[in-house]
Amino acid sequence: MLLTPTAPGFELEAELPADQGAIVATALGRLAEAIPASPEDRNHPYPAEARRADALVMVCSGRIASDPDPDRATLVVHARAETLGGVPDAPNAEIEGGPVIAPQTAQRLACDARLQVVTEDEGANPLALGRLTRTPSAQMLRSLRYRDRHCRFPGCARRRFTNAHHIVFWSRGGRTDLDNLVLVCGFHHRLVHEGGWRLSLHADATVRWFRPSGVRYRAGPAPPGG
Repeated sequence: MLLTPTAPGFELEAELPADQGAIVATALGRLAEAIPASPEDRNHPYPAEARRADALVMVCSGRIASDPDPDRATLVVHARAETLGGVPDAPNAEIEGGPVIAPQTAQRLACDARLQVVTEDEGANPLALGRLTRTPSAQMLRSLRYRDRHCRFPGCARRRFTNAHHIVFWSRGGRTDLDNLVLVCGFHHRLVHEGGWRLSLHADATVRWFRPSGVRYRAGPAPPGG
């Protein structure tokens, strides 16, 4: 198996015996079938190749999350303070030992990953080492999963591979409290951080989603004109 860093990400190439390849293909295919379609692009089905890639990431994410050794399971991201703070035109971040990632991707990782962020100045000198306080405690996660049950995007019932998302981003002063957390699957988490969507949690535990335009999203057929 070859795993090669490239400019936009990683390139994965593998050759397996027929029986092992069939196992991998079946597992990824079953997971890929459950990945939701993007509400932004109803007329263009999510490509099968992209679904299988997302399925592979889900499997690997679950394995890392279960690792009892925090050091082995920590992803180190080098980022400038303005990048994590959402300042317009902020520079990209970089995964240690890996490729450059967009500011929005770094912000999403800082929201839900077991992550150590090295905040740097313009000369790449560390200003501070990120703390893991953004990660909810085990008890808080149990309460969150009991309250939300599954991904809170309208119409999405995914229970596995879900993340605790900070409604007010942790990097922007948001608290790791239940009233600032909501359960989302990885696909809809990217919709917020990379897609520009927004959500709000109300006192009755209802969650409202808003498109990048500010228009509230409701499950069902898209309104005329999108």
